[in-house]
Amino acid sequence: MVNKLEVSQYFPDEQTKLSLYTSDPEDNNCEHSHSFQELVIVEEGHGLHVINGKPVFIQQGDVFFINVNDVHFYDELGTLKLINILINPQVGFIYLAQIDELLGTLTGNRAANYGWLTPETKAQCKRLISQIFCEEMSTVANVALRESLFFNLVTTILYAQSQAEYSTTRYKLHKLLSYLQENCFNEIDWQQMAHQFHLTQRTASRHIKEVTGLTPENYLKRLRLVSARVKLKETDMTITEVAYLCGFSNSNHFTTSYKKVFGVTPSVERKRAG
Repeated sequence: MVNKLEVSQYFPDEQTKLSLYTSDPEDNNCEHSHSFQELVIVEEGHGLHVINGKPVFIQQGDVFFINVNDVHFYDELGTLKLINILINPQVGFIYLAQIDELLGTLTGNRAANYGWLTPETKAQCKRLISQIFCEEMSTVANVALRESLFFNLVTTILYAQSQAEYSTTRYKLHKLLSYLQENCFNEIDWQQMAHQFHLTQRTASRHIKEVTGLTPENYLKRLRLVSARVKLKETDMTITEVAYLCGFSNSNHFTTSYKKVFGVTPSVERKRAG
């Protein structure tokens, strides 16, 4: 059963609209959902964000939005530190009528929707977050100012996305990683894929290794294993069926790879989930 995090656990009271939670995903490596929304900024590190059964690579500077009842967890490839701005849907904003539409453009369900902040913009966003959650800002008299600062934060993040395409290498890599995530169960022709993104195969391989810490082949295998982990826990498919669906040619190779990464065999993983 998926653990559900409640407003009462993470907000000072149930009438508070915004709350701040700075987390190490070691706390969040078990699949969970919540009754609140989250705007998440990756402050440090990199890893996989598995949302609604789908793995998405995340790294320092990435931004995404988690809606109520989205089911997710984090699989660390490196040390991950997150800034989570929690939004209580049971309480309305007073002055921000259309903010949900803006936040929805950063939905965590699709890799292509994830935003990215340069170190300078990330620092600017952290200053805004400090202002939003300073002690004085919690008074009723400052509701308008607090909502104004939150709107400033969201629009700063969105403006940063409109500039991302001008960072050619970063933009190409973002698109390339999104492609791998969308096609991780298929056989990849690495040379053809690199050509598709106007890169040499050597350059593409180097960028993937620099960003993820893994060779392209090992990164692809990690995407497949994380997807398989979700299916073992959430479906009644046999282990062999999961192996083939997730791109492994045989169940023995799947079992060996799975134990190497997660420390247990697929059969033990399934028993734990049961």
